[in-house]
Amino acid sequence: MVATFLQDDLVEELKTIFKDFRLKNPMGELSEINVFPQELPIPAPTTPPEESEAAPELLEEGLVEDTDPVKVEDPYPYAIVRIEDGEIKTIDGEQTITTLVILGVYDDSLKNQGHKDILNMIQKIYERFAKNAILASKYECLHPIQWSLQEEGSYPYFIGGMALSFGVAAIRREDPYI
Repeated sequence: MVATFLQDDLVEELKTIFKDFRLKNPMGELSEINVFPQELPIPAPTTPPEESEAAPELLEEGLVEDTDPVKVEDPYPYAIVRIEDGEIKTIDGEQTITTLVILGVYDDSLKNQGHKDILNMIQKIYERFAKNAILASKYECLHPIQWSLQEEGSYPYFIGGMALSFGVAAIRREDPYI
């Protein structure tokens, strides 16, 4: 199996795990968890208003909105499935692929307890693989499972993550002389 196939299957599994899980986004609305492979998406540029659309004096005074050429859509809450590394110990042995699941949430409550949402997300993922270690009938979640929270505060954004390793079936050698 190619590592990208594992990544795609884990992305889909996280969407299933978080299907009914809603957290606050920066707009103050309850939102589903956005799940991305490898990295957060890069914000798409938008076209600033044409000078013909607004009088130059309004542009100079900053009275026209949306003049920023980049519109950032905040991805919070999110999960990123990142392929970290892999290992094949023998030429015809099983491959082990390590993934990082990076979790980000937004919580602007003055109680500063957004880490609890991260811990709940970690627990949901752990429960899934503790109950059934097989992913997509192709990969086995291996132990140990590691998780961590960010060391420094970044209120109102909170980050945490998990390292999940998966065993991937070996490729069978076809060399008739060995």
